[in-house]
Amino acid sequence: MTDTMKWSSVEVELENREDGSRIIRNKVPLASCPDNLCTWLHRNADENPEKPFLLERNPEGQWQGLSFAEVREQVNRISNNLVGRGLEPERPLAVLSENCVKMALFQMACMQVGFAVTPISYAYSAISKTGSHIKHILDVTDPPMLVMSDADLHMNKLRQWDLGNLEMIAFSNSEHHSNVQDFTSLLEADGELSSGSRTRFDSVNKDTTAKIQFTSGSTNLPKGVMVTHGMMVSNQVGIHQMWPFMDSNEVIVDWLPWNHTFGGNFVFNMMLKHGGTFYIDNGNPTPAGLAKTIENIREISPTLYFGVPRSYTALYAKMKTDESLKHAFFKNLKFIFTAAAALDQATYQGMRQMSREVLGETLPFFSGWGTTETAPDATLVYWKVEEARVIGLPIPEVEIKLAPDPSGKTELRVKGPNITPGYFNQPGATAAAFDDEGFYLTQDCGRFLKPDQPEAGLVFDGRTSEDFKLASGTWVHNSILRASVNAIGQPYLLEVVVAAPDRDSLTAMIFPNLPVLRSKFSQVSEGLPNDPEFLQSAEVIGLFRDVFQEHNSKHQGSSSRFERFTLLQEPPRIDRNETTDKGYINQMAVLSQRAGIVESLYEDPAPSSVFNVDA
Repeated sequence: MTDTMKWSSVEVELENREDGSRIIRNKVPLASCPDNLCTWLHRNADENPEKPFLLERNPEGQWQGLSFAEVREQVNRISNNLVGRGLEPERPLAVLSENCVKMALFQMACMQVGFAVTPISYAYSAISKTGSHIKHILDVTDPPMLVMSDADLHMNKLRQWDLGNLEMIAFSNSEHHSNVQDFTSLLEADGELSSGSRTRFDSVNKDTTAKIQFTSGSTNLPKGVMVTHGMMVSNQVGIHQMWPFMDSNEVIVDWLPWNHTFGGNFVFNMMLKHGGTFYIDNGNPTPAGLAKTIENIREISPTLYFGVPRSYTALYAKMKTDESLKHAFFKNLKFIFTAAAALDQATYQGMRQMSREVLGETLPFFSGWGTTETAPDATLVYWKVEEARVIGLPIPEVEIKLAPDPSGKTELRVKGPNITPGYFNQPGATAAAFDDEGFYLTQDCGRFLKPDQPEAGLVFDGRTSEDFKLASGTWVHNSILRASVNAIGQPYLLEVVVAAPDRDSLTAMIFPNLPVLRSKFSQVSEGLPNDPEFLQSAEVIGLFRDVFQEHNSKHQGSSSRFERFTLLQEPPRIDRNETTDKGYINQMAVLSQRAGIVESLYEDPAPSSVFNVDA
């Protein structure tokens, strides 16, 4: 399959500046772009009206969904209803839902007639104890309408606040709540765009805000990124220029949340642009959701697959012992794409070998890099690479500035048609996000894989906001250390937090994977049902001591060797901003919220809950 794929040539130019910064650009000019993202929906409905577009499992477990023509009709009905209500286009509308067909309909209906839509993370309601992030987002955006999936679930959080005149609509269980309308009320309009809706559609341009998409809040409270039609459209056009082999025959099975830029902009918009078929995966790569994801892959066998490293780690582990799953996964694939972090090399090489076993050739593994503020893609791999850590090169009309950082690394800064105009109702944050040339300050670091060969691509090199100095003044590259410990410690730990700035030595706090540990040490577990006692057993402590000793054997300097560690008994909490809705750890929040534990790591003598790496 790969031998017949049409590949793009790697054509970049590099500018070296006197201040030490370097700017790399793609030489390929950006192709023509439509003004309105939803132009692609109407094109697909005209050209392939009966083709399935969006499918999901019904309560009985069967796939059901809508064709492009059916999606367009329902999207038009909702758009006409919204315009007919006389809502102010300056005020974004909000949706609180897991991925589903109705969420997609509502978002496209808003966007095509110039309403910005704010997708709120489902996790902020389903997982959070307080729902405080929902209130924060509602306070920032002040929407006149909130559409939600399950009224029973979400009203449990929403009813604790005075929401004023907020109009609320639900996909299900609306009848249980007097102040909630049913979603069908939005479909009570004509299936052709009204004259008013057509006027609104035609007035949308590249600068029209399509979404207020909140960041994950990995360093502070989420900020509302204004995502324009032009940002998303130029992103997809540029990606297609680099991946010309994509066409309307694409089929995906995808779980990535649409409130985030990877799932909601990169993946969803890719299917919208190309007219592919989107099966909404009701699973995910967690212990609770993996079985559903595997069942869906077995049935569908996608042509493209997108994920984050943990999803591939989980799938790879299953495919090593399940030949039928391996065959179903690989047999129709054109490529695999990973983002958010580098895929570990062992999984990368293992899955490449599996692809050869099924396909007779090595499947391309692609990656990219970007942020919510870049809609999301800024760099893309579009040639064959041999290392998982390569994040690619700029897509057409995007410039990447590699700016020297005090830590000795280079920050990746971005300029192009894919860059946000700023943060909604946060002018101060907007001003602070750009340098004096208009480059967006990502706080991500990168470097060339081969310094003298920029065409070999960039590699991710951590975040400036995570690095810190020891008391000696030596820089600690936090992300590199965490990646090392996480790789060695899998699957027995969920995450490691490095402590702490301005100390004499490095220590660590471990969030253990308790179910996996209890399974490994089942005999010990039976005798120690109490979690704190089990986590301090000789077997568990010995395992993690081995992890840190292996790490230290590969890292000799004081800025990379750990002296002590402790195991955290309480998991990270989203309400305290210790973890994002994507499951990423907010290092600074953990250090702040657990300051007492940090102090205990440096006590002399060490308390019983703290362990020396070298026993």
